[in-house]
Amino acid sequence: MLKNYFIGDAMSLQIFMTRKFQSLFFLIFSILFVINYSLSEKKIIERTDEHQFSVQGGGTLILTSNIGDVQIVAGKPDEVSVKVKVKGVEKQVQKYVTNFDYKKDGNKVIVTGDYKRGLGEKIRFGIFRSSALDVKFIISLPEQFFSEITTAGGDVSIKGIKKKQIAKTSGGDVNIEDCNGELWLATSGGNMEVRNSNGKCNLRTSGGDITIKNTVGELDVKTSGGNIVFDEVDGKLLGETSGGKIDVRSKENKGMNLKTSGSDIVIKLSSSAKGVLDASTFGGEVHCDLSIDAVGKSSKTKVKGNINGGGELMLLKTTGGDIK
Repeated sequence: MLKNYFIGDAMSLQIFMTRKFQSLFFLIFSILFVINYSLSEKKIIERTDEHQFSVQGGGTLILTSNIGDVQIVAGKPDEVSVKVKVKGVEKQVQKYVTNFDYKKDGNKVIVTGDYKRGLGEKIRFGIFRSSALDVKFIISLPEQFFSEITTAGGDVSIKGIKKKQIAKTSGGDVNIEDCNGELWLATSGGNMEVRNSNGKCNLRTSGGDITIKNTVGELDVKTSGGNIVFDEVDGKLLGETSGGKIDVRSKENKGMNLKTSGSDIVIKLSSSAKGVLDASTFGGEVHCDLSIDAVGKSSKTKVKGNINGGGELMLLKTTGGDIK
């Protein structure tokens, strides 16, 4: 009886160990399979598509994509060239390219990119995480070409175009250089910079700095979380920030309306600049080194008066710093 008991117990142990080994083997096999499948999915490729369109000056480019950087430069006077570089997991690249579209309608070129992420692409962890899809548009236009750019996830740069430009991005910086014409630019999450340009500028950002250098025209800018710099500008200045400093360097005053809730306002003008100053602060002091004839009662926190005989209004307000 005792012998049979030990034999039965040994057989039970053998069966238990066999099943445990089978379960362990199945688990290892499953992990290796998933890793192999994941690595095959993560094969990185790069694809470049390029198209040219014959156009005349004075035409229009409309680009809409929910992902990607956009770079626009002045090119041939009778051609629009669109190059799209896409890099990422092979499956993602093929999916994006499949939903990509070029179209020409008269003197208008329309470029559309639409990438819809699947559930499996959104939820990936550790070694199974997919590489991000990288998309870049490189476009050359005639100088006299209007463009309207919308991208949900990238930077926008425009250089050398002499027509009105409209650009909006939900997740990148905006850089403009050597442009003539109105600029209507917006970003929800980046910095903005305009250099060596001529024309009215309307700039909006929810999360970055705004810098404008060597530019002529009315400048209307607003940021919810950054600094504003007007450097060697010539035109009326409208600027508002909820969380940064405002710096102005200009020879003349052609009108200012500047407000900040979180820092200083610093104005540097030529000694001969004229203006009507209306400056007030609730968290600092007001200083003016130019010749000023005070109007009404002035104090450390509020100054009104004519600078060098008067001129355009300089309305300056801050609740968190000095004005000087």
